[in-house]
Amino acid sequence: MKWINLGYPKAKVLRIVGVARSTYYYWINKKTIKRAASGGRPIPGYSYTLNGTKIYDEQIKELLLKLIENEGYAYGYYKLTIILKRKTSLIINKKKVYRLCKELNILRPQRQI
Repeated sequence: MKWINLGYPKAKVLRIVGVARSTYYYWINKKTIKRAASGGRPIPGYSYTLNGTKIYDEQIKELLLKLIENEGYAYGYYKLTIILKRKTSLIINKKKVYRLCKELNILRPQRQI
C-alpha cells in the first residue's frame, strides 16, 4: 500500500487493488494493539475478601509463608488455597496461589510414579 503513503486517496487505491476498506483499517488497527507478554490479561496484583477489602499480593505472600511455617511443608498450592479461603475469607483462585507460590519458590517437586 505504498501508494496510500504517497498521498493517493485510500478508497480509490483500495478499490483498484480489490481490498475492502474494513480489511485495510482492521490490519492497521491490529498492529497498534498491545497485548501482555503472556497473551493474557495483566495481573491485577490484589484480591478481595468477602466483605470487599482489597488485599495485595505481597500480603497474600506473607500469609502463605506464615501458613507453611505454622502448618508444616505438607501442603500443596491447592490445599493452601482452601486454607486461605477458610481462614482469611479471601476470594482467590488456585491458579493465583500457584503463581504466588512459584514466585516464592515454595512449591514442592511432584511425586514421581
